[in-house]
Amino acid sequence: MTTVGSILRELRILKNKTQKEVFQDTGIHNKTLSGYENNVSEPDFDTIKTLAVYYETTTDYILGKINNKISTVSGLEEKKPKDLKKILEQHEIMFSGTPLNDEDKQAILDIVELQLYKRAKELNKRKKPGSDFL
Repeated sequence: MTTVGSILRELRILKNKTQKEVFQDTGIHNKTLSGYENNVSEPDFDTIKTLAVYYETTTDYILGKINNKISTVSGLEEKKPKDLKKILEQHEIMFSGTPLNDEDKQAILDIVELQLYKRAKELNKRKKPGSDFL
């Protein structure tokens, strides 16, 4: 039988997060999350809403009322941009089958930052008066 706890555990695992990381991101204590996931206690509705936003799903999905993890109620579900720095901070990030260490992750951030800087500089150069006639 599917329970709120089993759904919350599944969502957390799909997001590749530990209970401690969920606590750091949401403020819901990891011991409390453990209680929910083990069906020792039930989250109140405000907590369910917080977790639905965090896991990018609906309260109905968490409550087991629907089987579709992603909300299609609006028909206009938009993807939220992901923060590259947060992605790189996750555990077990790989490139071509090789795990990235902290130095590799920092190198990626440095390269991206440099490229964004160059792009901004080029765009600013184009916006200067008279630069269109070069």
